Amino acid sequence: MAKESIYLIHGYAANPEKHWFPWLGEKVKSELDLSITSLTMPDSLDPKKSEWDKTCERNITSTESLTLIGHSLGCITALRFLDQHDINNVNLLLVSGFDEPVYPLPQLDEFTQQPLNYQKLRAKINQATVISAQDDDIVPYPYAETLARHLQSKFVLLPHGKHFIDRDHITQLPVAYQELKNLLVSR
Repeated sequence: MAKESIYLIHGYAANPEKHWFPWLGEKVKSELDLSITSLTMPDSLDPKKSEWDKTCERNITSTESLTLIGHSLGCITALRFLDQHDINNVNLLLVSGFDEPVYPLPQLDEFTQQPLNYQKLRAKINQATVISAQDDDIVPYPYAETLARHLQSKFVLLPHGKHFIDRDHITQLPVAYQELKNLLVSR
C-alpha cells in the first residue's frame, strides 16, 4: 500500500474531536499505520463556502495517493476541492453527504449553488463510497443516494445510525473504517 495522504473534513456544527472522527483516526493509526489529518473548518455553526474552500486550499496537499473523507457538509466541500484541482486517483469516503440543497438546512444552500461537473469529477476518482442511514433525520438518505448515483460510486445504506453523530451516541463507525480500508487497498 502506497503512503496515503488522508484528510477528514467535518460538517456543520462539528469539529475534529466530535462524533466518530477521533475513533477512526486512532483505528487507522493502530491497524494501518497511517494518519488522518482532520481539518478544523472555520465557524462551523455559521459556515461560509469561501472560508471552507480556503481552509481546504491551505491544508490539503495533493499527492499521488490522496483520500478525502467527508461527513455531511464536509462531503460537498471535499467534492468542490477535487473539482477545483488538477489531481487524479483520489479515493473518497463520504458519510451522510449531499450535493444539492437540503430542505431541513437552508443555511447551507450556498455550498450547493454551483453545480459540480460529475463527468470531470469521476475521471479524477480512483474509488468512492457513500454511506448513509435509513433513519437519518438531518440529511435524509435519498440525498446521499443521489450523491452516490452522481458519482457512480458504491452506496452503503445502513438501517440505523441516523446522521452518525455523537448526539445519537455514534462515537465509532466500523463501516466507515471497513470502507476506508477497502478504498486504501484498492490502489
